[in-house]
Amino acid sequence: MKMARISAIVFALLLIGYVLFLICTVLLLPLPQRMATHFDASGQPNGWMSRSSAVTFQLVIGLILPLIIAAAFYSLKFVPTRWINCSRRDFWFSSERRDETCTYLLRQGLWLASLEVGLQSVLWYQLIENNSTSIPHLSSSAFLVTLGVFVAAMIAWIMRLICHFRKAI
Repeated sequence: MKMARISAIVFALLLIGYVLFLICTVLLLPLPQRMATHFDASGQPNGWMSRSSAVTFQLVIGLILPLIIAAAFYSLKFVPTRWINCSRRDFWFSSERRDETCTYLLRQGLWLASLEVGLQSVLWYQLIENNSTSIPHLSSSAFLVTLGVFVAAMIAWIMRLICHFRKAI
């Protein structure tokens, strides 16, 4: 478990930072009680929420989803080996390697959960920016860059897992 300590600390700090970020940005929300929260492909708003509902929704999604991801990876240590599907399962989940493998998976799960917190933070910031004008409009380029960075990070995360489980120690 010592190996997962850094990823756990980063994850915890990101969660705390996310909550503080939400609290601090509430003051930046548009004055009308209604704000655009969904946009069509051309960047025009087509879904609205009250400010309090938007903050609550963002808080729940930004906290609950990463915590579910972390809990799912943590719970792998309690799952029977036959229920786990990975390359060379018998090797990686043998009695002498199971703890090490579960620690590795927990660490990777915490990094994935941290990535999700980061994505939610950027999306919340963009939502505030998009609502800062008198006529809300989604900046397609900023959103696509955010999405592209997230997809690239997910691909790198998946490739790291695949490469790890294909090798033999």
